[in-house]
Amino acid sequence: MLFAENTAIDDRYLLGWSEQPGGARTDNSPSNRNRLLIWHANYHPDGGQLFYPLTRTPFVAALAPPGDDVRPEDWVALWCDGSFGICIDPGVWHEAIAPLADAADFLDKQGRVHARVSCDLAREFGLFLSIPLTFP
Repeated sequence: MLFAENTAIDDRYLLGWSEQPGGARTDNSPSNRNRLLIWHANYHPDGGQLFYPLTRTPFVAALAPPGDDVRPEDWVALWCDGSFGICIDPGVWHEAIAPLADAADFLDKQGRVHARVSCDLAREFGLFLSIPLTFP
């Protein structure tokens, strides 16, 4: 399982699994993470979002173009080598970024207004998006 923690607001989010959720265990070895199965995505209509690796950790970002009729085939996985961050424009579908390392620190900044439009991919489309977590 891949978790994101926001220590500023003491929250923890389940981003996805490395295998089908029914077979997932909390004691899985991190070395088994060659993909991320995401169940959820969102966009922010009122502002962008910045992700910048503080430790030059490579990461993957799942992105889809703006529009309220997003489909599974609209998604791409953007691989970043850790030497730069990404700024996601308002309206662009995304999930939180996924580091390729077992642990990583990122700067995550959003606009002052935190509106969010969400999509439950599992419920709406009956599937998880499979995001590769390996070097391309």
